[in-house]
Amino acid sequence: MIRAGMRLTLESGHREPTLQQTYRCKVVEFTEDVIYISYPLNEETQRSAFLLKGTKLLATFIGCDQNVYTFPTEVTGREIKGMPVVKLFYPGDKKLKFIQRRNFFRVPLTVKAVIESEKEQQDVMEIMTKNISAGGIAGSFHHSLLFNEKDFVVVRLSLPNREGALQHLELKGEVVRITAPTSCKVGQLSIKFMDMEKQTKEMMIRYTLKRQLDLRRKGLL
Repeated sequence: MIRAGMRLTLESGHREPTLQQTYRCKVVEFTEDVIYISYPLNEETQRSAFLLKGTKLLATFIGCDQNVYTFPTEVTGREIKGMPVVKLFYPGDKKLKFIQRRNFFRVPLTVKAVIESEKEQQDVMEIMTKNISAGGIAGSFHHSLLFNEKDFVVVRLSLPNREGALQHLELKGEVVRITAPTSCKVGQLSIKFMDMEKQTKEMMIRYTLKRQLDLRRKGLL
């Protein structure tokens, strides 16, 4: 399951939200019970982190099947493998915990999204997203209803990262659920993403995973 070049997300203090730190790194080499990783980069400070031997961590990665897995690990030492590396204990594939996508990836996010019809008339409406996942978005709107369930659409939105930069996306989707607004309630719209390129899908998985970890560290999840 583990392979060289794979990205890992590491959490320290994951049982204590106020002490949590998140790091990212890459797998340099691995054996049956040891993973050699590049020096972890602290997500908050954007600096290399020095993790002491014995530091317990929770590792998360995206597998070849595009599912997310986690496993407990700890720092066991350091070596030189053409470059300085950190050694992590690997408990084996049988100890991996599979994370259900529908439970893991849907995270709260409020940004403006533009929805356009794929039809010739080019209907356009704006929504405010409520949550997002690698599989779709849900949002709310106040104005007139322009789409119906099973309509094919194009979704344009920009995802903010911690540094304030924006990742602009244009994604194909299908309207799977829609409720018209009333005098008492805003309208609700859910869209399932379709035909997403592998690179974009992996980026969305990483983004929603990172956002979930950030929100959990802040005690908001």
